[in-house]
Amino acid sequence: MEYEDQQPIGEASAMSTAFELLLAELMAEFLDELPGRCNDLEDAVMSLENKQPGAFDELFRQVHSLKGTGGGVGIPIITTICHQFESFIGETKQSFGAKATSVALAYVDLLRRTIPASGRDLAGVTSIEQALDAMRMSSLCGRASLLMAEPSITVRSLYEKEFSNPSRQVHFLKSGMQTLERMLHEPFDLLIISRELADLNGLAVVAALREARCRNSDIPVILVSSNTTPVPGHLKVHTIVRRDVHLIPELTRNMNMLLDGAGR
Repeated sequence: MEYEDQQPIGEASAMSTAFELLLAELMAEFLDELPGRCNDLEDAVMSLENKQPGAFDELFRQVHSLKGTGGGVGIPIITTICHQFESFIGETKQSFGAKATSVALAYVDLLRRTIPASGRDLAGVTSIEQALDAMRMSSLCGRASLLMAEPSITVRSLYEKEFSNPSRQVHFLKSGMQTLERMLHEPFDLLIISRELADLNGLAVVAALREARCRNSDIPVILVSSNTTPVPGHLKVHTIVRRDVHLIPELTRNMNMLLDGAGR
C-alpha cells in the first residue's frame, strides 16, 4: 500500500544529490578561505605572545569557530586539530611565551596541511593524527592525562581539590556531551565518569567510545554511581566506585592502580 506522505525514490535521490552538491560547495568555499583564516590565527598567536589586550579571547574565538565550521562542512580532522589547539591555549593561558607560541604555530601548520586533498585522505589524516599525538605527549612531559566527568558542583569541587596534581593533567567536566566530544578528539589515559550525567549518561558515553574506533576506544574507565544495576560487560568498565564516604580513597586507589599499571 502506498501512503501519501511517502517520498518517491527518485525525489529522495535528487534531494540527496542536491545535499551532496551543497556540501561540496560549502567545503570548497571553506578551503578557499582557510589560508586566510590560518594567517589570522598566526596573527592572533603573536598578539597573545605580546600580551595584547583581548588576545586570548580572540585566538580562542577563531579556533572555536574553525572547529565548528570544519566539522560542519565534512572535514572532521579540522575539528580534531582545533579541539587539541583549544585545550593547549587554555592550559598555557597564564604562561604563554616563546615556547607556547612555537607549539601554537605548529597547530596552525597542521591546519594548513588539510588544504590540499592529500591532507584529507586516509594517509594524510593518519599523519596529522600522529603529529597531534606527538605534540600532546610532548606538552604533557610524561604526565598522565585524565578526564573526570561529574554533574554535581560540590563533588566536582572536591575532585579538583583532591586530584589536581602537578604530576598529572586532570580535566573536569560536568556534561556527558562535552565529555564525549573531548574523548572523540583528544587522547587521554583514564576516564572517570559519573553514571548519572543529565544530557548523556555515563554508560552512553562509554558505549559511544567503544564503538567509535577513536584514540580513546579502549581507554580504562572508572564509573562513579550509587546505581546497583549491572553494567553490560561489553562496555569494559574497570570498576564501579560507589558515591559514598569512601569515594575519594576508592577513586585514588583505583586511579593509581590503573595508571601505575600503564606506566603513567
